[in-house]
Amino acid sequence: MQNRARRQKVILIAGLFAFLLLIGLFILFLFSWEKRSRVRELLGDTGIWGNKKIQAHVLTFDDTDYAYTDELQTYLLIGTDSSSETEENKDRHGDLSDFLLVLVIDDTTESYGFLQIDRDTIADVDVIDEDGLSTSTAQEQICTAHWYGSTEEERNANTVSTVSRFLGGLGIDGYYMLNMRDMDVLNDAVGGVTVTVEDDLTSIDPAMKKGAVVKLKGKQAEAFVRARMTVSDGTNVSRMRRQRVYMESFYTLVMSQMREDANYLNDLYDALSGKILSDQPHSVVSDLANRMYRYENKGVLLADGESTVADTFGDGVLHTEFYPDIDSLLQIMQDLTGMVPVTDELLETVEIVEWKEAEDEADEEDDTDAEYDGGTGEEAEDADDGAAET
Repeated sequence: MQNRARRQKVILIAGLFAFLLLIGLFILFLFSWEKRSRVRELLGDTGIWGNKKIQAHVLTFDDTDYAYTDELQTYLLIGTDSSSETEENKDRHGDLSDFLLVLVIDDTTESYGFLQIDRDTIADVDVIDEDGLSTSTAQEQICTAHWYGSTEEERNANTVSTVSRFLGGLGIDGYYMLNMRDMDVLNDAVGGVTVTVEDDLTSIDPAMKKGAVVKLKGKQAEAFVRARMTVSDGTNVSRMRRQRVYMESFYTLVMSQMREDANYLNDLYDALSGKILSDQPHSVVSDLANRMYRYENKGVLLADGESTVADTFGDGVLHTEFYPDIDSLLQIMQDLTGMVPVTDELLETVEIVEWKEAEDEADEEDDTDAEYDGGTGEEAEDADDGAAET
């Protein structure tokens, strides 16, 4: 009888212990789920929130880390300017990248947007030696990244790395480069782009009166997006505004054509053969067209900031310097990537991984990009002389 009573007591204690253990595990589960729910509210429901940690990438601005988990594709659109005809400098072999536009495609939210970067933005630029190696970094206008390098590929790669660093380490999957003097080819390939002239540009073309609606043809397009010092207030800010006007009209025209012909963008890209230089296979254009046709367009975004003039290169010449407002830039990056500040709570739920270039799933033989025939102009002596004067 005593043995039976002892066994019953042991069973009772064991059962009570098991019950308390289940209660504890249930409370722990609720606590963990609540924490995951709070993190999910920050980063959004990616559809892969299980018991495992979700992978996140980190961007760093002013020594503060931000994480994003959205599936992104990013591409840098580069417009170079070879209008200057000064003597070559042994350290600066290329043209300036007067036009910089970052395309961010978010497959998680099915949206995309553009970030236009002021070419006068002061950033850490890699100085490339004759062997194509980075010897140091210098605080210069971001457009000068395309000065350095002995080949177009090196200059574009240096521009990509500089822009990536400026954007907190954002991974950039590839680039597309067009010399701005070939804008007439791009413009006429779509049958001409209609714009409303917001400033008096009659000094470069009598038809470009303020308020006039003009369908740009041939070199008119180049003049509209390149002219700077001799028109309006002579600033890059005004030129960037004209570039956005042109881009919006160009985008509307291309999207309209794509609704009628699914292969339109591919045909357009083929028509620009020899004018565009890219590190991407031809098949990527079709992929981008498909996403941009279906996804929400967030538009062209531009960070606020302040411009000043300074002796940037220590050569006694004053150059325009643009310093973006960090809060404005952070808001844009949050809108485009879904990033949030990294906290201890976040780190308990996500796994931080380094960004790696997306694997190229396309057949290399499908890369039909022709050899680039632009960008052969002499190097610019100073950054402000890179603008075309028409």
